[in-house]
Amino acid sequence: MTIGFFELFELELATLLICVLIAFLGGVIRGFTGFAGSLFMLPCYTLLLGPIPGMNIIILSGLVGVTFTIRRAVKYSQKRITLFYSLGLCVGAFIGLNFLFQNEISEITFYMGIFILVGTLILFSGWRYNGPQTRLISLGFGWVTGLFSGFFGVPTGPFTGIYFLSSPVEKDIIQSNIQLVIIFTILSFFAYFIFVEGFDSRFIALGFLLSIPLSIGLKTGIFLFDIVSENYFRYITYAVLFCLGIALILSS
Repeated sequence: MTIGFFELFELELATLLICVLIAFLGGVIRGFTGFAGSLFMLPCYTLLLGPIPGMNIIILSGLVGVTFTIRRAVKYSQKRITLFYSLGLCVGAFIGLNFLFQNEISEITFYMGIFILVGTLILFSGWRYNGPQTRLISLGFGWVTGLFSGFFGVPTGPFTGIYFLSSPVEKDIIQSNIQLVIIFTILSFFAYFIFVEGFDSRFIALGFLLSIPLSIGLKTGIFLFDIVSENYFRYITYAVLFCLGIALILSS
């Protein structure tokens, strides 16, 4: 019975346990920061299983995981800004993903590494967008975010953090804005894989299984958001992301 269970995922026990740990830690990071979870999980899964399986797992597990954040995100987010931003993001993501899948696997891995490395450096610099957040600007900023996220195969983006973190509102609203955008990002990637690229059947069950530790991590990250110093958590996360970006580039 136990052997059959592991054969279902076509993975050794050690590999499966590592995947569970990655999902949990990624959930903690996403729950705390609102957006950096996929920047952590995707390079880990890519180094372990490959870029396409990694994207499959993140999209499917994330689809279930967002059910734990959607109520809070809808309740506190600024609907007008986030919906226009998300609309542009969805269009940009479809265009970017279409370009991404015209490349070889090794090139996809390299592009992911570059995106994560540059994104981490931007976040670490502390730069923020301080201009107006009108409907048109939100739409355009979202389109650029989606284009880069799709082309580099990462269903998140530092641009989302840059755009929303400078908003003159409470941190709960900022986090909810980012969480809602991430929900739309995952949905746009899911739609692309459903209607265009298709999911790898070998990783469908694994993706849904890993939604469990991801969801637990999300709850943990949201809890830590209220009690842990943001500075310590943020810089540890950035250091890990930087190392993962380098590792992806070297392994491509």
